[in-house]
Amino acid sequence: MEHPTQGTKPDDVSKLAKLRQPSALTIAGAIVAVLIFIVSARTSELSIGTLINGLPAIADFVSRMFPPDWSELGTAIELMWETLGIALTGTLLGVVFAVPLALLAARTVTPNPWIRQPVRFVVNVFRAIPELMFALIFVSAVGLGALAGTLAIIVGTSFGVARLYSDIFEAADMRAWEAAAATGARKSQRISWVLLPQQLPTMASYCLLILDSNVRAATLLGLVGAGGIGMEMQTKLRLFDYGAVMTIVIVVLVVVIALDQLSSYLRKKLV
Repeated sequence: MEHPTQGTKPDDVSKLAKLRQPSALTIAGAIVAVLIFIVSARTSELSIGTLINGLPAIADFVSRMFPPDWSELGTAIELMWETLGIALTGTLLGVVFAVPLALLAARTVTPNPWIRQPVRFVVNVFRAIPELMFALIFVSAVGLGALAGTLAIIVGTSFGVARLYSDIFEAADMRAWEAAAATGARKSQRISWVLLPQQLPTMASYCLLILDSNVRAATLLGLVGAGGIGMEMQTKLRLFDYGAVMTIVIVVLVVVIALDQLSSYLRKKLV
């Protein structure tokens, strides 16, 4: 069998050797990455020994969840529908509100920095706030229930997706946009006739990913009283009704897996 370097010139071999040899910058970057990991591991109290010592407690907790309490199944399914409603409504309205924010934050659509920079600042500030914080705010404002969770998902999605969509608009091929501008089309016409139709498949694909994430987020929001199946899980945990908790976990798992498969199928069709 011929060796890979056989038949090549000495200059070519030396070039290959140089390409394979990491540069000093690459080595320094790897060392810095390792140091950052070590510091982060110490800060997060990462300990394999502690985890191993805690395995019996984990096994004991999981064993208490079997067998599942199937009498909880009807309630779990009903509350899961509520959770899906929170996630779907919050995602759709959040995306609707995110599009104009993204257009104002995109450099290619809004070149005026006096408009774009304040919008980007507001988007970055609000998207840094977790949905749980928004849920606590809305629970105190409108009370316990699904409305607080829906409002939290709407706000969190609006600003998170606005930043994502603004990056999509800035990376778009603007040749058709410029051609439409040359024909005298107004900016609103270029947005509705050129930019949005061109980027709609990508936007819809990301929207499905956000919906998948929001279903899990809506489940967690229930833990702070923002409606959905999370409230029922919190109640059962406080009552040490682990069999019912396992039933709830199974329902959530089935729905999340089914939604993931559906969104994957739809994304393949869109992109």
